[in-house]
Amino acid sequence: MNLRTIFKAQAIILLINGLGSLFLTSVFIQQAGWTPTADLITIGQFLGVVFIVNGIWSWRFPDIAAENLKSIGMLFALGGLLFTIIILFHIVTGAVAGATAYVNIILTALFAIGFYIYSK
Repeated sequence: MNLRTIFKAQAIILLINGLGSLFLTSVFIQQAGWTPTADLITIGQFLGVVFIVNGIWSWRFPDIAAENLKSIGMLFALGGLLFTIIILFHIVTGAVAGATAYVNIILTALFAIGFYIYSK
């Protein structure tokens, strides 16, 4: 495994989540243990686009960053840590539940660790 592979793997997960959140918004909201409302669907679709954009960036960074890839990897490690913390907070406080929350925290933490290790 190398840093380039971690970027590409994260891109695939982000794109899958983004497309699901954009086009299957009610399903994604229900999997978090919430009741879909018009407001939540709107925010879910917006977040879907955010995931897609982040997925595109994650896919492209290895190709355009050249010798700066490790610096960008550290930024992704920090971002992954922050996402892991907020997901954990939401799980602990009961704001989210279900398999989606647990799968996301595991994947996010693994990506954060991978970015950190391979960016040193």
